[in-house]
Amino acid sequence: MKTGFYSRLAWTNIRKNARLYIPNILTGIGLTAVFYILLTLSMDNRLSEVRGGNYLPTIMPLGVVILGILSCILIFYTNSFLMKQRKQEFGLYNVLGMEKRHIGKILLWETLLSCTFVLVGGLLAGILLYKLCALLICRILAVNSILGFYHLSPKTLIPTAVFIFLLYFVTYVYNRISIARLNPVELLQSRHTGEKEPRVKWLLLLIGVVSLIAGYYISITTKEPLKAIELFFVAVLLVIVGTYCLFITGSTALLKLLKRNEKFYYQKKHMIAVSGLLYRMKQNAVGLASITILATMVLVMVSTTVSMYAGINDTIEEQYPHQMSLYAAYDVNNEMVSISPDQLLSMIQEASEKENLTISWHQTRQYLSCAFRTDGTLFWSDRTKEDGFLCQCWFITADQYQTMTGESLSLSGNEVAVYCHPDNASPKPESFSIDDCSFVSVLELTEYPLPINQNPLSDILGFVVSEETVLHQIDQLQKKGYQGYASTISNELLIDFENEEAAALAYESMISDFSMQVRQYIDSQPDSSGACGTGIDSKWDALDNLYGMYGTLLFLGILLSIVFLFATALIIYYKQISEGYEDRNRFQILQKVGMRADEVKGAIHSQILLVFFLPLFTAALHVFFAFPILTKLLKILFQPNQILFMGCTIGSLGVFAVIYTLIYSITARIYYQIVK
Repeated sequence: MKTGFYSRLAWTNIRKNARLYIPNILTGIGLTAVFYILLTLSMDNRLSEVRGGNYLPTIMPLGVVILGILSCILIFYTNSFLMKQRKQEFGLYNVLGMEKRHIGKILLWETLLSCTFVLVGGLLAGILLYKLCALLICRILAVNSILGFYHLSPKTLIPTAVFIFLLYFVTYVYNRISIARLNPVELLQSRHTGEKEPRVKWLLLLIGVVSLIAGYYISITTKEPLKAIELFFVAVLLVIVGTYCLFITGSTALLKLLKRNEKFYYQKKHMIAVSGLLYRMKQNAVGLASITILATMVLVMVSTTVSMYAGINDTIEEQYPHQMSLYAAYDVNNEMVSISPDQLLSMIQEASEKENLTISWHQTRQYLSCAFRTDGTLFWSDRTKEDGFLCQCWFITADQYQTMTGESLSLSGNEVAVYCHPDNASPKPESFSIDDCSFVSVLELTEYPLPINQNPLSDILGFVVSEETVLHQIDQLQKKGYQGYASTISNELLIDFENEEAAALAYESMISDFSMQVRQYIDSQPDSSGACGTGIDSKWDALDNLYGMYGTLLFLGILLSIVFLFATALIIYYKQISEGYEDRNRFQILQKVGMRADEVKGAIHSQILLVFFLPLFTAALHVFFAFPILTKLLKILFQPNQILFMGCTIGSLGVFAVIYTLIYSITARIYYQIVK
């Protein structure tokens, strides 16, 4: 046979099976476009240089990996569905005299044509949509930069094309091997294999129940954010295993229970629906479980990323009650000496006056922040000793506390007042020792004047000591243990400007001038070695960082959620088509023996509803039980607002339910058309 014959036959097959091939090709085009966009975003230097864009090269490769894994799963899933529908056709070719090597050539041309459509369409769509994505990421990052319209590079085009080509090549090899291993009779009967009533596998059911309960238990009982990081993926794995096991065998058990319920089962529409599903539940279960997992991923990604992005301003207001803090020190004989706050104030006033800015408020803040290992009563600063748990401690003097709050505390000697963070795992220490120095807690504070919610990975304690000599004593104790890794007492200058918007615009030039003055001051000191440390912290820097990190995560979450949603729709679409072809003969027979058309439609409707919304309900259940551990993870990302997260979760579930119902109505209509 001539080569042209195979290519023409392959093209004819694709056209005649458009209902099967078009979704497959559209899926490939969409995956190629998104893969190209994510890869380009991670390598576009123009974006990485904008404000907050430094997170793109770090976070986007993660999205590329996730999308690559999902692409493999989806391409193989759609391929397996196509092969199942086409095996009967290939068996007919074989019976009519065409050898398997000839069928292999047809498959090769079909794969080449599909791959060509996917690569050309996907890369063109990716190139055209990249500008839109670049503008969207700039909008999310709150950047006004408008970049060039195109970013074409062999570094992104070639890897994308190679990856997609390899996927289709592997699917062809798999199809070729599967066709070679089947005889003509098996090919002709492949669509009807496995249609027998499945048994309930009680061991698998037990594994599913135990896995699901264990995953839920981990989520509910995990209290520490650090433990949440360690156990989150364990819980996810357990829930995935439990979901698949329960759908595979639990759904069969549920249908058999419904069958035993005479009041429910012995109704025309219920009897037909339950019987039909029971005989095909083995192949249905995997698809339903996959839909559930994808739906859960969409809900988790959207709710978490939206809540983080929406809570940026709340996070900034909580962590930065003032616009700017300044600190500078220089080395004198291996000892860091702080530049006085008065000197820093003089420097920043000079720098701000050049920008026509007025300082409306300033305050000096002295504190020590350091970490200790503790068993609850004994604190130690030995870096080699890993017993106990980590505790972040903050120390200020009673005078400093009065300056910041206007409230005086009566403390003497080694008496301290203690603030215990509400999320701490351990109770407030009544008395404690740092190495060989003992302290007594005489007062519990309900609030602490410093913003100390910045370390969700450990317990947080805020102390007020009696006087500055005690503060320096604690400083020496932690320096003795940590040596070169020790913290130092900070003498910060807090500043607020009269015009915050103008200060934000002039911030970079003002800080550049301030840093130059600090450098000149240090160079003028006779004992200075030249080494220095400068701490400049502002709400504008923090805002840029949060917009960069949360905005990038939001964009990636939106893009991957669209892909997951499309994957969910695709699985549902193919599931409806597959069941439509399998049910068509059954319902035609029922009509021939006297069942009315409206009764057939009612039975079809009952069959679809019986399992179609089960994945949505299960996904909502997964999200409900995942909520506790997700809140712990969000605290690590400085988003402690549970009410905001709950609102975003409920909103995401509502929107997803609407989209899911829309997908149901569209695919159900296709199912009805096939059955009729």
